[in-house]
Amino acid sequence: MARVKFGKVTRARRKRWIKRAKGYYGTKKSSYKKAHEQVVRSMAYAYIGRKQKKRDFRQLWITRINAAVRPFGLSYSRFMNGLKKANIDVNRKMLSELAISNPNEFEKIVHLAQTSLGQPTTKSTAKPVELASAKKVEKTEQPKIEKVEKVEKPKTEQPKIETVEKTEVDSHDYLAEMEAKYAAELKAHEEAEKLEREAHEKALALATEAAEKEKLIKAREAAKAQKAQMSTEERAKLDGSDSIKEARSELQKHANKMRSLVSDDHKTIKDANLRDMTKKELIKYMRQVANVVKK
Repeated sequence: MARVKFGKVTRARRKRWIKRAKGYYGTKKSSYKKAHEQVVRSMAYAYIGRKQKKRDFRQLWITRINAAVRPFGLSYSRFMNGLKKANIDVNRKMLSELAISNPNEFEKIVHLAQTSLGQPTTKSTAKPVELASAKKVEKTEQPKIEKVEKVEKPKTEQPKIETVEKTEVDSHDYLAEMEAKYAAELKAHEEAEKLEREAHEKALALATEAAEKEKLIKAREAAKAQKAQMSTEERAKLDGSDSIKEARSELQKHANKMRSLVSDDHKTIKDANLRDMTKKELIKYMRQVANVVKK
């Protein structure tokens, strides 16, 4: 015989309880145990609230009726006694609505209650309430305020400061000064690079087999990659940048100024990382930028 499972029924029952807990705070709307406890408690409060609602409205109607019959010289209890003697069976809700929306008809009912009590009928001593819209508001003429015309001040033309031209002149002068001051060091660095390049080209020319040439090219690329991984201080020791006494930050500042004069077409120059350059590399970069600007 097949086993009977009740998972579907259990899940449906739990979903019904969780559906009733919709909108509750925290886990009371999602956890079955918390939701069940809160829904049972809420239903108990709702039952109590339905009873309290009837009491609250009855109390409100009595307060309104009491306020409405006081101008006629009656209290709430004497008014209700007079209605009972006159056999007028109108509930408190209707009496309060008549007192608010139809005071003339309510006054007739009050007179009947007074007659049944053996009391002479009196008119209401309450003053009629004036609506805000019925009040006449006297218009007072306000003094006219004369508009004062604004007097525009004469604009003075300020002298234009040509920052671009000044930057170009300063940076070029600084580059010329560096080249003149450290001509020997820069020339030695260029000759060392030239000798290294010529030695590599000579080795490639002497190599007969393709495998040997490929090996030389890979060795040169590996040396370049190793040099690129070095820090700025290590490369400065290799190319002799320590001999330049000027601060590296000053060189980088002028190099950055000169780079701002280059158009966006020269991406290699624009995207160069000046922070990782040594002092000699910065001077070489400035010379390259100056050649591009001249063109």
